[in-house]
Amino acid sequence: MAISAIQFVLLYNTFTFSTWLSVTDSLVFNSVFALLGSGLWFMVQYSGRQQKNLFGMLRYHLAGVTFVTLLWLGLSSLIMRTIAASDSVYLEFLTKSVTFRILAGVLLYFLQITVFYLLINIKELKERMEREASLTTMLREAELNKLRAQIKPHFLFNSLNSVSALTLTDPMKAQEMVIKISELMRYSLSMGDEAMSTLKNELYHAGLYLDIEKVRFSDRLLVKEDINPECEDWPVPAMILQPLLENAVKHGVYNMSGPSSIHLIVKCDQEYLNVFIDNNFDVDSSPRKGTGTGLQNVKSRLAAIYSRHDLLSITKKEDSFAVLLKIPRKS
Repeated sequence: MAISAIQFVLLYNTFTFSTWLSVTDSLVFNSVFALLGSGLWFMVQYSGRQQKNLFGMLRYHLAGVTFVTLLWLGLSSLIMRTIAASDSVYLEFLTKSVTFRILAGVLLYFLQITVFYLLINIKELKERMEREASLTTMLREAELNKLRAQIKPHFLFNSLNSVSALTLTDPMKAQEMVIKISELMRYSLSMGDEAMSTLKNELYHAGLYLDIEKVRFSDRLLVKEDINPECEDWPVPAMILQPLLENAVKHGVYNMSGPSSIHLIVKCDQEYLNVFIDNNFDVDSSPRKGTGTGLQNVKSRLAAIYSRHDLLSITKKEDSFAVLLKIPRKS
C-alpha cells in the first residue's frame, strides 16, 4: 500500500496523468505483484530447506526473479492496455517505462524475500529457544527426580539396618519400627514426583522419621521443637527436612553414650522461611564418617529449584553442629 501511494503521487504529479489513471496503474501493478508475491513465501520456504550453499541459492533466486518479474510485467501491462486502450499517451508511457518497471520488480522481489527470510529466521529462533527452554526444564526435572530418588533408598537402607539390629535385642520395638517405616514410605510414595510440598507436610514427614529413630534410641534421643504455626503453609521442596534430621541423628546420638538433643526451630518472615536444626555431639568420640549424600542432596535440590547456592549454611562449634535452611517464598 505504501508503494502504491508513492507510485500514485509520482504518476499524478510528475507525469500529470489523471487521478483515475494514476490510481488504476498503481493498484494494478502492485496488486498483481502482491498476488505473485504470496507465492514467494513458498519459494523461500523451499529454498531454506533444499538449498544448502550460496551459489545454489543465487541460481534459485535469479531464476525466480526473472520468472516473477516477467510474469508480473506481462500480466499488469496486459490489464492496463485493456483498461486504457484509448489513451495513446499512457500506452506510449507504458512502453517507455518497461525498463524502470523491471528494475522496480527486481527490487520488490528481493525486498520481499528478504522480509520472508527474516520472518522464517525469527520463527526458527523462537522455536529453538522454546526447545532449549523445554530441554532445560526436562533436565532440571530429571535432576530433581534423581535427587528425590536418592532419598528413599538412602533412608530405607539405614532404617532396615536398625530393624535388623532390633530383631535380636527387642522384637517388639522392631515391629513398631517396621510399622513406622511403612507409614513413612507410604507418605513418601504419595508425594509422587511433586517438586514442592508445604511445611506442614514436611514436619509430619520429619516427625515420622524422628519417631522411627526414637524407637531405636529411646531416651537417648531428645527432640525440642520451636515452630511458628503461621509458617505451616509455606511452600517447600518435598522431602527436604528428613535428610537434615538424619544427618543430625547420625552425627549426634550415634556417637554419644548419653542423651543427645536435636533442636528444631522454624520461623518465617515476608521473604524467607528459616529452619534451624542444632544437635550436640561427643567431642571425645571419633567422628562418624558418611557419604555426604544427605547434605549434598539438599544443596543440589535447592540450587536446581531456586538457582541459588546460599540457602543452606552449616556451622560446626566446639560441641554442636548447626544447619540453617532458608526457603524463599516461591509462588
